[in-house]
Amino acid sequence: MRRSFNHVIVTSLLLTTTVMPVAAEEMDLKAAITAVIEKHPELEISHLDRRIAQSDSRRIEGMLDPVVTARIGASEETTPTTSSFQPSETRLGQISGSISKPLASGGTLGVNFNYNRSSQAYAPSPLAAQLSSFNPAYRNQINLNYRHPLLKGNDRPDYEQSLIATQAGVRVAEMQQLITARTLALKTTNAWFQLSSDDINIRIAEQAVERAKALLNYQHTREKFGLIETADRLQAEALLAARKTDLQRAQGRRAASLSNLNRLMLRAPESEISIQIDTINDVSIPPMAEAVAVAEEKRAELKLLQAQMDAAEAQLTMAREGDKLQLDLIAELGTRALSNTAPAAAAGGFTINDHYASLSVELSEVIGRNSARAALEKALLQQQRVAAQRVSTLEQIRSDLSTAITSLRSGRPTLLAARKQAEAERRKFTAEMKRYREGRSDTATLVQFEGELLTAELNADLQALTLQLAARQLLWAQGNLLESLHIDIANGKGY
Repeated sequence: MRRSFNHVIVTSLLLTTTVMPVAAEEMDLKAAITAVIEKHPELEISHLDRRIAQSDSRRIEGMLDPVVTARIGASEETTPTTSSFQPSETRLGQISGSISKPLASGGTLGVNFNYNRSSQAYAPSPLAAQLSSFNPAYRNQINLNYRHPLLKGNDRPDYEQSLIATQAGVRVAEMQQLITARTLALKTTNAWFQLSSDDINIRIAEQAVERAKALLNYQHTREKFGLIETADRLQAEALLAARKTDLQRAQGRRAASLSNLNRLMLRAPESEISIQIDTINDVSIPPMAEAVAVAEEKRAELKLLQAQMDAAEAQLTMAREGDKLQLDLIAELGTRALSNTAPAAAAGGFTINDHYASLSVELSEVIGRNSARAALEKALLQQQRVAAQRVSTLEQIRSDLSTAITSLRSGRPTLLAARKQAEAERRKFTAEMKRYREGRSDTATLVQFEGELLTAELNADLQALTLQLAARQLLWAQGNLLESLHIDIANGKGY
């Protein structure tokens, strides 16, 4: 028996330990939004997009990097001859190289050299071999050249405008990252207030259950003394069952809302949260024009569109440049050296005794220019699309602002009216309960009044919460929600 008794005690302790409720974590809206922004994978993707855009900017800067080439080679050529004065064999060793540096002005500066050794063999003829003064011969030539575009490519707009476009692309990526953070903040805010709304529903439902229980206990007592009929007690039981069902539904909705908020924060769905709401008591409602002006300055969506417009204008400039005629001025200056010794040929390349100079104009044109004109048309359409997108975004911002401002303006008097109604329903129910105890009312009327009290209390508390949500939505629509909560995206995870 002692063993059985000890087993029961241990089992009871284990069951007690198992069912102990986990303490709910207290959390305010700022902590929830910060947790979402720090952990959500969408922001990591946006961060990578920004780094990709930054690498593209460095690629454009590399358009002005110099290009160096070098070549070493050797060849042997034997050919049949028709004369004793023609070489039957030629051997050539060559070293050559070049450096080409694109300039921001549009021109290209280049230097190249060619140093080679050649030897020739002749058919057996002493006279033919003597005609070749240098055999082997060492040749050296150094050329300095400059190409400058007179029309297409002047001032290198492909570099300047590409740099502007890629810098705009970096700003687009940064703004997209901020937009993602703002979107997550709005989702978190809505989920936060939905959970708070469910808490209110549960609290009101629990109060209704307590009232129904008290009424049922009272009816049981009165039934024992024969003061009421069985039907009256059954009405009280039905009321309690209905209120318990309402409570169960409210708890089910809260479980879904809790899971939604926890998943945004990448937490376990059942992790309990104790909502801490920072009440905004004095919410100033700005005029519509003033609210729109603030949004135009703060909203990341408009800054993103401005960056896209800058990129579109840069693409349009490049497309117009591509539709021009290609006309280049080419200047070249070089030295020449020939000797039968390698050092003399190498040194002779740095003197101007033997030189080469030229000045020319080169013209090139693409017949039809279909590619250039298609690029121009695409750039114009892209610019128009961004402009149309800005108009659409502004209208959406006005709609967001209008909804929030209307909710605040109409919500205040609605809240006052709802609170007065709840107080009136409370007094009415109390008075009716007193009449019922005195036998001057019936159960059906009392049940009806209790339902009206429940609805009035719920409406008043939910209306107060709706005003708090509208205040946050107004801040979000103006682009100030994160700032108002002192959340800095740049300080989180390197964003």
